[in-house]
Amino acid sequence: MIDSAELAAKLDVRLHTHFAENSEDDAFSLATFGCRPMDYLEEVGWCTDRTWLAHCVMPNPQEIKRLGAARIGVAHCPSSNLILSSGVAPIIDLIAAGVHVGIGVDGSSSADSASMWLEARQAMLLAKLRSGAAAGTARMALECATRGGAGCLGRVGEIGELSVGSVGDVAIWSLTGPAFAGAIADPIEAWLRCGPVAARDTIVHGKHVVRKHEIVSAKLETMLKSHAKLAHRMQQLAIS
Repeated sequence: MIDSAELAAKLDVRLHTHFAENSEDDAFSLATFGCRPMDYLEEVGWCTDRTWLAHCVMPNPQEIKRLGAARIGVAHCPSSNLILSSGVAPIIDLIAAGVHVGIGVDGSSSADSASMWLEARQAMLLAKLRSGAAAGTARMALECATRGGAGCLGRVGEIGELSVGSVGDVAIWSLTGPAFAGAIADPIEAWLRCGPVAARDTIVHGKHVVRKHEIVSAKLETMLKSHAKLAHRMQQLAIS
């Protein structure tokens, strides 16, 4: 860990690890290193603004302040945390402390659909549950899913926003049809609460990936067939 932190500083690259995901993590850190995960993170030189952490479910209030002071990033993976019964991350407190909180889907075994939209909605609802209805807003969740993620990657102003000079990545949702009938008071709340919905168009670096709800890649069928073969093989290996 120390060597990787020194190498990251030398090469000016990011650092990433899972952190404080559940009570077992705390117990392991205390048994192995004689300290809590936060103390170990500081000890090995990872408590810097080049670090982003996955989960961060179990920090105590003092540790939240230390994470914020370091301007660390946190990838909040709400569905994974629920599936694994890890707990509910204190994202409202983390954001207030100055932590860059982004949204993550975790792996396919932990979030299944890998839908950023569903994760943003889940993040909103869990924030309400933990910190109060007024705290967990759709705009908070959208901020995490866009600028918060950019902060985790050290790319604020470059990605995660529509601004002059930023990367041309755009997702477009249609707010028409029965699902959004009468949802005119607040389009952001409507977008996140009246779903689930998929993006109508997705444009990455100025090129369509999804157009009118359809993936445009000519490689889609080939990739799906390859994925099915690999999934079948993994299932067979698990059985054997």
